[in-house]
Amino acid sequence: MVPVKIVYERENLRNARLQPDFLSFRFLLAILLLPLLLNAQTLPVLKAQVSEPVIQEFMGGCSMKCAFPWQTFAIVPGKSPQPVYKLDDNDASTGWIDANISVGTKLQFQFPKKLPSDFRDTPFYGFDMASGVIKPLTMFKVYARVKKARLYFNGKAFADVAFSDSYRWQRVHFDDLMVNQGDTFTFEILEVYPGEKFPNAAITEFVLQGAH
Repeated sequence: MVPVKIVYERENLRNARLQPDFLSFRFLLAILLLPLLLNAQTLPVLKAQVSEPVIQEFMGGCSMKCAFPWQTFAIVPGKSPQPVYKLDDNDASTGWIDANISVGTKLQFQFPKKLPSDFRDTPFYGFDMASGVIKPLTMFKVYARVKKARLYFNGKAFADVAFSDSYRWQRVHFDDLMVNQGDTFTFEILEVYPGEKFPNAAITEFVLQGAH
């Protein structure tokens, strides 16, 4: 029969050997999780302001285009970017319909890759969006409408935006971003108001605001 004292000493020795291994595991786990903790961020949530109805006669006012134009691309997860032409055509009867039946699509706005020196550091401070199909208005809830989106500047997220389920203009303002040649602004669809017939999100018009 093994004396109790010897068994006790063996158990203590075993625990002493396990303790460094356990501490090493905790240290390794902390190292692995550190990048995730550093990347985790709480983005500010902006509330889009519901404004006036979308009226064709009033389309095409001042915008970022007073400084320079931009190109727009729709990026569906897992697919190559596709050019979009109907988001800033000053036509309330046309619109963009997402090819994706779920969320996650990004609209990327590409600023000119070459700009004269006079147009460097052009302020960009928001956008106006007309969500859904609004002409005719009976089509408004047929397609999904954007409920929440994430905003990126040059690939870095800087804010989330909450939208109302409204056929009126919705205006979003944020602190000035100074645009230079080759910069990008990205709008990622995170949530939608479900469409009564189709799950695809629809946007009638999307106009960048700045320059003035």
